[in-house]
Amino acid sequence: MKKLLLIIITALLSIMPESAIANTPKTLVIIDSGVGADSVFAKSMLIEEACFIEFGKCPNGQSSMVGSGAARLDPRIVKDRSLHHGTQMSSVVFAIDPSIKIAMIRVVGISDKGFANTYRSTVITKALEWVNANSERLNIGAVSISLGRSYSQNTCPIEGPLQVQVKNLLEKNISVVAAAGNGSNHKKIDYPACIPEVVAIGATDTKYSQRGVTGWIYPVMAISNSSSDLDYYTLGKHVTTNIFGEQSLQVGTSVATIIFATNLVKMQNSGIESKELLNVINSNLENAYRSMQDISKKHYSFSR
Repeated sequence: MKKLLLIIITALLSIMPESAIANTPKTLVIIDSGVGADSVFAKSMLIEEACFIEFGKCPNGQSSMVGSGAARLDPRIVKDRSLHHGTQMSSVVFAIDPSIKIAMIRVVGISDKGFANTYRSTVITKALEWVNANSERLNIGAVSISLGRSYSQNTCPIEGPLQVQVKNLLEKNISVVAAAGNGSNHKKIDYPACIPEVVAIGATDTKYSQRGVTGWIYPVMAISNSSSDLDYYTLGKHVTTNIFGEQSLQVGTSVATIIFATNLVKMQNSGIESKELLNVINSNLENAYRSMQDISKKHYSFSR
């Protein structure tokens, strides 16, 4: 299992003193399909936008764009439900902590008929390059990537340029958090989550208790990928809001990833230093289990 550089226990937030609140709040970067232009999330939380498209165009008609409107989607042209993804992830952030500021980077193009185009990891690399270049100006705390792809190789197909960007961010104490994927694969997790320096997140379902078991049981979702590259599990279900303002329950590692990243920034904004944070967490970890058959195998989890 990869070593997690920054981890959080969100239950501790409720006992943080007001004096611990940081003077300069951290920004959460979301790399996704963009955000609905009319959503409350875009209007109240969005402080920066960027767009890097390989197949299709940004709002300015080019393959890249930075500034107001770069990541916003016009609900009138959206026909593909997958294009709601970035808006839904933003709605989770808003539900957890509406005070968090977001920088949205759109990497998914739209066809003339309003459907999502494919994308490759090269645009993720460009997005992370932008994050590195603007990390100090935006006071970035974490990067959330609720995107990923499966691969045919036996091991993680690490691409040097992308890994370099992740390493550069880690040197600045900025974690890149990515979804393990929802393919029910117990041997491989999606790319780029499998990159060693990326914090890979799997999904658990609602916790429950059982006679004979000490503490809560956090059942891992059957759809959640897992492997030795996985770092942590967290709750993978949340009510989300799409571009049209419609609410629905979403489940899976995308949701788990945005919950993890959001709570990471929330904890940072509570003023806890990294060293102190690790000391607290080492004494507050809870067990998560894939099944009662492997209940002796300890995985770590935190939930809202």
